[in-house]
Amino acid sequence: MKKVFHTLCLLLTAIGCLAQNQSLNSILKQAKKENKLIFVDCYFTGCIPCAQMDENVFPNALIKAEMDKNFLMLKVDIFKDKLGDTLKVQHILNGFPTFLVLNGDGKLISSSSGYKDPGNLIALFADARQKAAQHKFLSGFSASYNETKYPAFYVEFCKTRKGVTGETIAAYTDTLKNFKAENALLPYLVTRSADEKAIETIFADYSGFAALYGEEVLQPVVDYGLSQKLVKALKTNSDQEAFDGFLASQKKKFSDKTWKICLQTLGSKYYLGMKKDTVGFLKFSIKNPVLYQYHFNALYSTLAAKKGFNPEVTRLFCEWANTIVTENSGLEYMKTAAAVHRLAKDEAGHTKFVKMATAYIARYQMKPETAEASSSK
Repeated sequence: MKKVFHTLCLLLTAIGCLAQNQSLNSILKQAKKENKLIFVDCYFTGCIPCAQMDENVFPNALIKAEMDKNFLMLKVDIFKDKLGDTLKVQHILNGFPTFLVLNGDGKLISSSSGYKDPGNLIALFADARQKAAQHKFLSGFSASYNETKYPAFYVEFCKTRKGVTGETIAAYTDTLKNFKAENALLPYLVTRSADEKAIETIFADYSGFAALYGEEVLQPVVDYGLSQKLVKALKTNSDQEAFDGFLASQKKKFSDKTWKICLQTLGSKYYLGMKKDTVGFLKFSIKNPVLYQYHFNALYSTLAAKKGFNPEVTRLFCEWANTIVTENSGLEYMKTAAAVHRLAKDEAGHTKFVKMATAYIARYQMKPETAEASSSK
């Protein structure tokens, strides 16, 4: 009886997997026929930003119009749908939601994680369409799934998030003959780490590897590598001159655009992590302005929670906001900029960012209640 039950379970699993593959295959065929791209929303039940996308973004009139015209949408519950296991291995899913854009051949055009307001998502759509029109895709990822293409330890980690150590990564590097082979960098990308040999190899041709895997997916490994190198370089002397010297030694490896992003990570690691110097970090960030992921909003939340907004910090934070937050930055950044100016009792600055947020909401036809929230963070 147990044997029959086990066989039945295997049969049902196989049928479920076949149905998922047929679903993906059919949407690939449809995309090719209709000359559209495929937008894959990778989410999981219980994910708050995923639910916010469903509630506030996907129903948006502009988003729906763009999707209907240029995209086919595929929603995948990563932890419930069998296709989720495939996507976790085939494409790096390190945050949720993750949005994948594929062409009709299954080639990955772009990959981006985290909540996107309608303006952010419209920008993502435009970027993906432009790359597709130029026949650009991320060739580091396989266009079709075959589990034998991937190291066994990597597949297991993707599914369980267990079993990979620094020693495992170093051992993998020693076996790697071609760092630019298809899927070669995936173990580093999924763990957001690398051993010294791999880091040096990636840094030696950053633009080449970014073209294979995308800057957003590659950047966490770059951040990790730079942070490791910084700690090692400043082990015996961590004064400002030593830090400046380290920056000078690394800058030549990256484009100006990428280096600005790297500076945000290095500044955070040095001033906030090693020196516990918020003022130093803010001055550094004003001097090297860039809006990169979490640093701006995360620091605001941390300082607010720890009551760290003294007059100097508040003034510098306002100056930082003024250098990086623009009418295209996204609503959450505008809300933070408005909030810190209100904290500084700078009515002109507060009004500026509230108006900016209100205009942004109107431009992207967002829910009216969001406008009220923009001035009361």
